[in-house]
Amino acid sequence: MSSMRIGIIGCGGIAKSHAAGYKANNAEICAVTDLNKDAAEAMAKETGAQVFADFKSLIDSGKIDAVSICTPPIAHEEAAVYALSKGIHVLLEKPQAHSIEAAKRINEAVAKSKAILMMAFRHRFVPANAKMKEMIDSGKIGKVVFFHNTFCGPAFHMKDKWFTKKAISGGGCMLDTSSHSVDLFRFLVGEIAEQKAVMFKHFENTDVEDAAILSVKAENGAIGAFTSTFVAGDGIAYIDIVGQDGRLYFDYLKADELKYKKRGDKDWEVIKVGTGGGFNEQISHFLKAAAGTEKLTITAYDGLRDIEVIQSNY
Repeated sequence: MSSMRIGIIGCGGIAKSHAAGYKANNAEICAVTDLNKDAAEAMAKETGAQVFADFKSLIDSGKIDAVSICTPPIAHEEAAVYALSKGIHVLLEKPQAHSIEAAKRINEAVAKSKAILMMAFRHRFVPANAKMKEMIDSGKIGKVVFFHNTFCGPAFHMKDKWFTKKAISGGGCMLDTSSHSVDLFRFLVGEIAEQKAVMFKHFENTDVEDAAILSVKAENGAIGAFTSTFVAGDGIAYIDIVGQDGRLYFDYLKADELKYKKRGDKDWEVIKVGTGGGFNEQISHFLKAAAGTEKLTITAYDGLRDIEVIQSNY
């Protein structure tokens, strides 16, 4: 039974997944806050938490040991830095911040704090992705040549949301969606040495990209391409990794299977995996790392590199 007392800052859609993850891991949500009071009160009703007027009063309340920060990116820095200064552990939604400069300040605050900051890169914990990591590291597909990843779908409602307002989000679909892609590439393949993007804006009256392809090269020579958009007519989510000795393919729409093919084989081997979305496992790791029983595997630096790779293209 976890004794960690949790606060949630920002009670929108993604916060519901955090709340469910804490519940699955027997952690008590004690405090919530949101600029939208109705959203905070709705989450408080579901979790039994106390509603606070703002993040500072929540952090200063003495009621929490850790927080999930689930606000829009513009608000990440202030809340994260304040929590860290008070010794409160932080699980921070991606992207780390709305700018490289803000991300660097968050990293500086982490270095000064006794508390941890973990980035919410949940895709690392998706069972198929964890299995791919194991297989790549053990040499099953040999040296990685190509990494292709697409996360896109019909999200036309984004034109009216903060996601397409650069002053709040820091970028468009590439920053929002390909932040997971960049992290997965660094997790599965290696550190990124070069990056270049092409992008386009279809929405009128917005100031960010809503379709983009980001190309990267790893220090080890592997090449990656990440496709993202809010305006696709069909939902597509897959990872395709080609090595010199084989290939791995994961379709998120078939979450229980990872496909593997050795060089020379005509047919795929289908490996059965779990279907979890990674949220519960992410929360479990955060709680254990905060308690000091597990070494933190997703650091503030991972969030900074993510922002640097993507925002260097804006």
